[in-house]
Amino acid sequence: MQALERALSELRTVAPITPADLTADWRIQRAVERNVLILVDVVVEVCQRVAGNTGRTRLPSLGDAVARCVRLGALSAEVNYVGLVRLANFPVYRYETIEAGMLAEMVNGQLDDFARFRDEMGAYLESHRG
Repeated sequence: MQALERALSELRTVAPITPADLTADWRIQRAVERNVLILVDVVVEVCQRVAGNTGRTRLPSLGDAVARCVRLGALSAEVNYVGLVRLANFPVYRYETIEAGMLAEMVNGQLDDFARFRDEMGAYLESHRG
């Protein structure tokens, strides 16, 4: 969760950003890509671990893990967390082709959803310490 917090903080320093801003400076684009991928990876891993602790070690898909986290009360159904982490389905070798428009959309419109994930999951984990 610390990595998620750091990535959120760094991305907030460049928002709002346009696709043209990203394509104009490869260093900014790479930094944004890296931080967005960190956000996605943290959501995926945390959902899989929380959902897996209720039975199986790892669920077959992210959708299954998110659905189980919603059923457990760890996440609300109000945010489309599966859609939020759509980059998780990109093969590793295609990461260099993340579209600038998609990155700008995530930075400009979805950082609050990642922060909500942090808050909801953090509260759930804190209440289930043991």
